[in-house]
Amino acid sequence: MNIATIKRLTPLKIKQSVSAYISAKNLTLPSCKRCLVFLAADYGNIGDIGISAAQKLYLEDLLTDYEVISIPISQTRLVLSSIKKQIKAGDIVTIIGGGNMGGTYPDIEELRQLVIKSFPSNRIVCFPQTLDWDDSAKSKRALKAIVKNYAKHPDIHVFARESITEKKLVELFKRYNNVNIGLVPDIVMSATAESLKTRDCSEPLGILRCLRDDKEVALSSAQYTIVDKALNDTGYKIEKTDTHAGGSQLDEKYCAKLLADKLSQFRAAKLVVTDRLHGMILCLLSGTPCLVLPNSNHKIRQTHLDWLHNHPRLIFLELDQIDSIDESINKLLSVPQGALNESPVDINAYNDLKKVLTHI
Repeated sequence: MNIATIKRLTPLKIKQSVSAYISAKNLTLPSCKRCLVFLAADYGNIGDIGISAAQKLYLEDLLTDYEVISIPISQTRLVLSSIKKQIKAGDIVTIIGGGNMGGTYPDIEELRQLVIKSFPSNRIVCFPQTLDWDDSAKSKRALKAIVKNYAKHPDIHVFARESITEKKLVELFKRYNNVNIGLVPDIVMSATAESLKTRDCSEPLGILRCLRDDKEVALSSAQYTIVDKALNDTGYKIEKTDTHAGGSQLDEKYCAKLLADKLSQFRAAKLVVTDRLHGMILCLLSGTPCLVLPNSNHKIRQTHLDWLHNHPRLIFLELDQIDSIDESINKLLSVPQGALNESPVDINAYNDLKKVLTHI
């Protein structure tokens, strides 16, 4: 059997383990108490970069006697062995929040489970997530693996960022008292545009169109046409943008610039129209009015219903309401911007997360 055949027949997990062993890196942790942030975004999804930045800020503000250390997702397998050798009982392991729990992003979910299995003696806190699932065999296998691997940990806390995910997680783990389920908003809403280094503008101009073109899209081509006509009819300059910048293994400084630049771009608009969850959240942080359309799953709709349904600068339109989009656009164009030091939700909405992190 030649080398090419051996490589082809070797299971992926074995290949990953061998590669991690060969390429292992030493990461020296400080001697003080540590709080680790695993799977931090070092790729060009600005929403995920926002989550990583906001999670670190939240932890630094809350755990003033801890050193908060972000572990980029691309480095997870390479530094895990080094961290396991240095970890102490009082260290806290957190895992990044977001919308990658379940079967849609299996590579990220696999890394999350790897981290959970690697630190059986430390408190694990999974920051607010959206779980995705359906009736497919693939999805059922993914949920089964989540239950199996999370439930083995004696001190794990999993937070949902909307109530549909919370309900499903409670159902999945009802037999396991050691898996604690909580509900708090997306962690980006704990930050402010000011804390994320947003630049202000002299006067907002134009409208930003931040709409998806990926597997989570919900709008039909006919509905896109209706949206575009309504925007063009305003007479304002329309600029297309996105929360995906591309790239991988980006350094933290560059990621911070991508996030600050996107927030500043939103701040410089009179209105943002989006069907991206973090398009909505970053827009609200920037103080700019936002017209929100649904995506293919529940995360935007339910986030709006759970946390943002009374927000003065936000209108959420269902797909069957798009014919009346002109009225919503005109209403939002007359709404003034908010301040850069405002958060979209009350910080007390995170009290359950705070308790888990401070009662060690």
